Amino acid sequence: MWGGEPPKLTLDGVFDSVMLKKIQWIQGCHGLPANGIIEDRTWEVLYHPALDCYNPYPA
Repeated sequence: MWGGEPPKLTLDGVFDSVMLKKIQWIQGCHGLPANGIIEDRTWEVLYHPALDCYNPYPA
């Protein structure tokens, strides 16, 4: 259960506030500090995401 569909992002090479919000949400879903910093643990969950998340995507 993802609690809502996160918005699709276009690949434009820009790390803006929308991208930061999505990274922080992904980190929170995986029990990582939701700081928006993409380090080793965040890369790992980006490549191997959880099948469900009980943290609703913020509106």
